[in-house]
Amino acid sequence: MTPIKTSLRPAASAALALLLSAACAGAASGAGGPAAGPTTGSTGGGTSAAGRANPDSIAAALQRATVPASPRQVRFNWSLDEAGARFSGSGVGRYHAPDRFRLDLFGPRGETYLAAALVGEEARIPPGISERFVLPSPALLWAAIGVVRPPAGARLASATAEGDQVSVRYDIGAAGTLEYRARAGRLTSVRRLRGGGVQETVDLEHNDAGVRSARYREWNALRNLNLTLESSTDVAAFPEDAWTPPGTDR
Repeated sequence: MTPIKTSLRPAASAALALLLSAACAGAASGAGGPAAGPTTGSTGGGTSAAGRANPDSIAAALQRATVPASPRQVRFNWSLDEAGARFSGSGVGRYHAPDRFRLDLFGPRGETYLAAALVGEEARIPPGISERFVLPSPALLWAAIGVVRPPAGARLASATAEGDQVSVRYDIGAAGTLEYRARAGRLTSVRRLRGGGVQETVDLEHNDAGVRSARYREWNALRNLNLTLESSTDVAAFPEDAWTPPGTDR
């Protein structure tokens, strides 16, 4: 993955890196979090008729259910607790799922921390912040807004459906396993498992309008990030230059 750097103070930069990802599929190796629970079912397993459905069909249906039908803009507040140090700010996300995401991140006085974009698996980040942090997997950035988008190259390991609850697991190689859990077509949590333990988690709360809040936790680092969505608006389209933030011109 591509390392990035920033001139921001370390704690604010940590918030920046976390907000880009909500969870980093390549961070923190080894066990250290709570023990991973047993898989909810193996490929092709399950006890109900739904549980016996084809795993590929279950996984594909979950992806379809979580991808918005139109481009969308969200406004959110964020707060970071990192080993007792607390920081906060606001942000704007613009996305056309499942391939394009633009993030603008601001500090408590409205100062711009970052304007960056993801186009597919490609990160578009200004060079000035390109050597300090490791850019995380896009998969968990999408998960933080309720969209299931497995990493490129992920292998479906299992998928089960029991009633309105779905569990899907992907093998993501050296980074471990990603487990998505959903209820009634809405993503409720994601866990990255490695070495028999939970490394990172994202837990979502919903209201009638969609995702209300997302909580990211990196267990080994005692790091908690909370995102609270203030608004979510469907839009007709975004201009093409939205995906090329200042300083990232190709």
